[in-house]
Amino acid sequence: MTQKVQVDGVVVEALKRHLSPEALAQLTLSVAAANFTNRFNDALGTELER
Repeated sequence: MTQKVQVDGVVVEALKRHLSPEALAQLTLSVAAANFTNRFNDALGTELER
């Protein structure tokens, strides 16, 4: 999801063998949220607090 929005079906099927539907949804949400915050911060040139 980071480089291409559409995830290869082979990857999704492999994940489905190891994750419940709920866990797969949570993983997808987590990746999407990280991508959103990274792109938002990158667009604004935000510096991370240390």
